[in-house]
Amino acid sequence: MTHDRDASAGRGAGRLRSAARLALLSLLLTGGCALFEPRDSQRPDEGEAIDWLPPLSPNAVLTNLATVVEALEPHLYQELLADSGWVRPFRFVADPAVSVPEPSWGLEEELTCWQALSDRFLAEQTLPALALLRTDSLLGGDSASYTADYRLDFPAGQTQAAAAYAGTLRLALSRNGRTGNWAIHRWEDWGGDSLASWTQLKRGFLWP
Repeated sequence: MTHDRDASAGRGAGRLRSAARLALLSLLLTGGCALFEPRDSQRPDEGEAIDWLPPLSPNAVLTNLATVVEALEPHLYQELLADSGWVRPFRFVADPAVSVPEPSWGLEEELTCWQALSDRFLAEQTLPALALLRTDSLLGGDSASYTADYRLDFPAGQTQAAAAYAGTLRLALSRNGRTGNWAIHRWEDWGGDSLASWTQLKRGFLWP
């Protein structure tokens, strides 16, 4: 989904530079107020803009999930998950077919896992592709749930072979009554028949 971004940017670089000069001149001539407006969220390590949606609906959270996973963004990943400010803080429930010391874990363990995973694959200079095929959804008041089949693909890196993970996830979301934002408070995982599950990927970073 994101792998041809660099190639497309290269082909249009000349046109973009010309357009940028004209836009800057126009801003300066009209007072340039837009230059000082807040910018969208950015990756702190590279300054690359992330297409982050305000989490004001469950669908926005799902869209952000795919965006953040494919960018391996550890800081915005935390924004997807309910913390202690929610009535129900985040829990990840592991694939029952995978042997793990803890069948479920909370926000701290999940963020530790995601930071380590991001560091590993960014060092490999590889970004994953995530496909979600929604199979069921339920929305009622301040809560929502989604079930989807997923496939998560990592291309070959500098030292690691390509890898793929697949299964079914169920996400339970809730809305913070104070801010109006939505977040994931429960993530359940089940493996498929042929590929390793997302739990197996996470296990290697929590319990090497």
